[in-house]
Amino acid sequence: MRAARAPRALPAAALAAALALSSPPLLLAAAPPARAADPPPREAPAGERVILNGGHLDLAARLRDGRLEFRIKDGTVAGAPVWREPEDVLLHFDPRHEIVIPPREEVPQFEGFGEPGRSLWVDKDFESEEGLLWPGWNTTEILPADVRDGVSVSFPRIQGPGRFVLGRWEDDPDLGVRIGVTVDSARSDPGGVRLPAFTHSHPLWILDTQGVYRITMELTATLPSGQRVSDRETLAVAVGNVDPRTVEPGDGIPDPPPTTTPSPTTTPSPTTTPAPGPTPTATGTPGPTPTPTPTSTGTPAPTSAAPTPTGTDGTTAPDPTGPATTPAPASVPADASSGAGAGAAGGGRLASTGAGTALPAGIAAAVTSAGAAAVVLVRRNRRKEAAR
Repeated sequence: MRAARAPRALPAAALAAALALSSPPLLLAAAPPARAADPPPREAPAGERVILNGGHLDLAARLRDGRLEFRIKDGTVAGAPVWREPEDVLLHFDPRHEIVIPPREEVPQFEGFGEPGRSLWVDKDFESEEGLLWPGWNTTEILPADVRDGVSVSFPRIQGPGRFVLGRWEDDPDLGVRIGVTVDSARSDPGGVRLPAFTHSHPLWILDTQGVYRITMELTATLPSGQRVSDRETLAVAVGNVDPRTVEPGDGIPDPPPTTTPSPTTTPSPTTTPAPGPTPTATGTPGPTPTPTPTSTGTPAPTSAAPTPTGTDGTTAPDPTGPATTPAPASVPADASSGAGAGAAGGGRLASTGAGTALPAGIAAAVTSAGAAAVVLVRRNRRKEAAR
């Protein structure tokens, strides 16, 4: 990077003479045919970035397979032109491009570009010094029969720290020549440019503040068929004491790093758990319905018949479950209670019920009375036999 230098004021007389000699027809004239010795431009691969801070270059339009392409025709190296993508190019208006606005009474053409003594950064059209940037327009790759009404250039977006102006020299009845403004970023509508086919011209470049500008341009043309074709690109411009190595070209958004696709592996796919749904209803054959457990309030189960108690002489004792037997009188002999035990020894027992082992008090009393009456009858029979 060159060392910064103090801006120098343009000699008013020299600048006035230069302005007087300038004329629009020279700047808008069609380019002469290329010399036979000139090699065809090289196609730079996408991503081949360059910083241009001096020499001739063109903002160019060309047609390829029915498509309109916006390219930079880089001629900064004599005899080695290169076609480049605008997003790969950074223009640097370094400190050599800085001038100081002269007094109005000496050079009134700068009226409207700032107060005298203010700095501007301009292209080679304002200075005789060699090696300065000289950007132009170029449609020499397009013949008049290829398009209708040439190529139009619009400026959808201009970003930067200050004012960006594209102008041209214009005749003026009082000044002889003045700077006519074609595109101005200070206006809400910056304006546009129309380029005839097969044309090479150079506008005036004026920037009033140091920093980085990003200028988006859209080139549009209409083919003979009526189809409209266009290409939109952003050109980055660094102005003044800016290290161009720190500036990202184009729109300022770095390209994403390349993504490496991993090789496929044999890892099984994860099992997908289905979303919870309603619980399924069993549709199989229903099993047997369990029988409810009887309770004490239900109908008692049938009672098994107890064996009929018999006496020692083989006579049949009364059925304890039969009709109630008249209870024995209170003067039952003292050994009558042992008759109950004799009846038990003869095989008599109480029927089992489903209600448990406890018997109702009335049934137990009836059974006991029936057993005692059976013993009395047996003893009476024995006494009768003994009397015989």
